Amino acid sequence: MNHVLNITATNTPAVVERLLQVTRYRGYELAGLQLTPRGDAKSLNITLTVSGDKPIHLLTSQLHKLYDVQQLELVSAELAVLSA
Repeated sequence: MNHVLNITATNTPAVVERLLQVTRYRGYELAGLQLTPRGDAKSLNITLTVSGDKPIHLLTSQLHKLYDVQQLELVSAELAVLSA
């Protein structure tokens, strides 16, 4: 199942590394990543697309705990389409 998360985070050197570490530790695979600096250059808009069979709340609850994460929104949860 694919999940799309919109995250607003502080623009620090290690913020992306921390997000990806938590994602990997929780058993999700990275399916897409988009980074866009906000107008103030102190924050980033991050669109994180992950895939995995575990409940998404296992990941979102851990991402909320990260110091640099200001806002997190689950945009969509879609079933991955497999071609035969």
